[in-house]
Amino acid sequence: MRHIRRYKYFSNIDYALEFLNGYAYHNTLAYFRDYEDAVIGDEFESTRTYQPEGGLQINDLTHKKSFPLQMSFESSVRAAEIYILCLSLIFTDEVVRKFQAKAYIEIREPAIFIKRWLSALPKDAESFNRKVDYYRPEHGPGNIWPQPHLIASTKLVNFAYQQEYRLGFSVTGALAFGQASQQLIDPKTRPAPKPEEHHHWVLELGDLHDISTLYDMHT
Repeated sequence: MRHIRRYKYFSNIDYALEFLNGYAYHNTLAYFRDYEDAVIGDEFESTRTYQPEGGLQINDLTHKKSFPLQMSFESSVRAAEIYILCLSLIFTDEVVRKFQAKAYIEIREPAIFIKRWLSALPKDAESFNRKVDYYRPEHGPGNIWPQPHLIASTKLVNFAYQQEYRLGFSVTGALAFGQASQQLIDPKTRPAPKPEEHHHWVLELGDLHDISTLYDMHT
């Protein structure tokens, strides 16, 4: 059975070398949410949003009438407590260009990589590893809204070209079922950035040369 390889893109060759030596940097969802870049950053990161065309339909049972409400429904996880490592399922010129990659690593044996990642996790950490699902805001959240690991691995369809694969973990219970908050918000406004939620965590996976290959884009 052929394994689907994973790819990790880097803006600096030194970062790629650190990764190849087994140092896997994870950032919180909050870091990606607040990052001021339309490629890496995503203002809806850590949130599943539902904004149907025409607005949310509200049923007023008292007055027996319905009307559209120009708000969006959002289910959000504890963005400062979930750490993410981002990979990609594809290697394309578009991804290289948009990430302004100077180097990339091809993980030839993703199953072994994931096994090492799981072994390096802190004791009692909750985790997930899965392909990111892409959605349109007018599509209903279905059963996703109470499940943090699904919210943390869904993104709006405009990011679909990245074909992302995510590994995530939490040591505070933030990935437990139901650990998400729901609210109605004005879709024209977004919460202010919270730099105090921008944490990182380095997992030591051991030397990855045996399962990965580094490509320097300038050699």
